[in-house]
Amino acid sequence: MRVIPPLEITAGRFTSSTIAEPDAGETAWNAATSYTVGDIAIRTTTHRKYQNLIAGVDATNPESAPTRWLDVGPTNKWAMFDTIRNSATIKATTVTVVLTPGVRVDAVALLGVVANSAVISMTSVTGGGTVYNSGTINLNTREVLDWYDYFFKAFSTQPSIALFDLPPYSDGIITITLNATSGNVECGACVIGSQFYLGGVQYEAENDVLNFSSVTRDFAGGTATMVQRRNVPKTIQSIWADKSRVNAIRDLRDSLNAMPAVWSGLYDDTDQYFEALLILGFYKKFSINLRYPQHAIISLELEEI
Repeated sequence: MRVIPPLEITAGRFTSSTIAEPDAGETAWNAATSYTVGDIAIRTTTHRKYQNLIAGVDATNPESAPTRWLDVGPTNKWAMFDTIRNSATIKATTVTVVLTPGVRVDAVALLGVVANSAVISMTSVTGGGTVYNSGTINLNTREVLDWYDYFFKAFSTQPSIALFDLPPYSDGIITITLNATSGNVECGACVIGSQFYLGGVQYEAENDVLNFSSVTRDFAGGTATMVQRRNVPKTIQSIWADKSRVNAIRDLRDSLNAMPAVWSGLYDDTDQYFEALLILGFYKKFSINLRYPQHAIISLELEEI
């Protein structure tokens, strides 16, 4: 199990993007505009969208007027870096972003991806130029289980990428490009950071969901009325950790209290269990059993944001 605590992406670290701000369909807030209730305006200083609650003109900027403006999430350009909300950056054909962390990072994860291919690279002046290049990552996939699937199964795309082998240069510059052969590219989350190795996930790990849909039946005929809502993924696993890592693991547990992170139970994205054990979320249970003299057993329950 490897964990990527997200490095906060600030304006200084977000060097460039092929997505404009305001993007198509977004309108920058203007102090002289008379807004109606429900209008949405963005602020390029905060990279947030705000919905109007009180009609009229007001020169107070939306982030300073919470009774007049409701924060409804990040702008399209910044949505992929918001790990708290279920939002996605969406743009036709290609999205390229360049990040300058300013600190050492060695891992990157992309989740909620809709694209046909990706390229992730890193350059460094200290390293003499390009120090990492993933090459073209083919995201096209099919779950072929028999001959019928081979001939007739529809193609789909891999929704996640997790790389744990970036060289940790302090002056590294990361470029991420997602391409779609047609339609829109989407990216629900982009996380970079320094990975932490917890230990090996043991057999009998579980992939589950929290189902928020409702089913009610009338008493006359038993007819079911179903309201479909989101399934929230969760995982349950036991991890075998070396005794020497216990204090560092306890520190990690404290630092990630009510904080989202990327948790990856496997590192090989071609493994059929990879997606089932990859989650961007928070821990509900993180207990460390000290039963053995040289190893600890971690009981971990994770829920997606």
